[in-house]
Amino acid sequence: MGLIKTGIKAAVAVKVGHMVHDRIQTRKQAEWEAQGNPQGTTPPNLFTSTQTAPAAADDRLTRLAQLGELRATGVLTDAEFDQQKALILAG
Repeated sequence: MGLIKTGIKAAVAVKVGHMVHDRIQTRKQAEWEAQGNPQGTTPPNLFTSTQTAPAAADDRLTRLAQLGELRATGVLTDAEFDQQKALILAG
């Protein structure tokens, strides 16, 4: 019974996610048209820019973790660590 219950919960979560996505897209389309854009055109995709942001953030976190390990093992001094950390956070 537990597996069925888990499957139903997952299906509900997916359905809710789709409904939220559809509502966001509908609202965005209405705002796009209210700004004077033709009805047949579509606004830029809301999710394309946010899909790359987590990857960039994950990369920074990975690099910062590696940098911290280098400092912890004594390979980098505190000054070198601070300099490299600033470069990573600056992008």
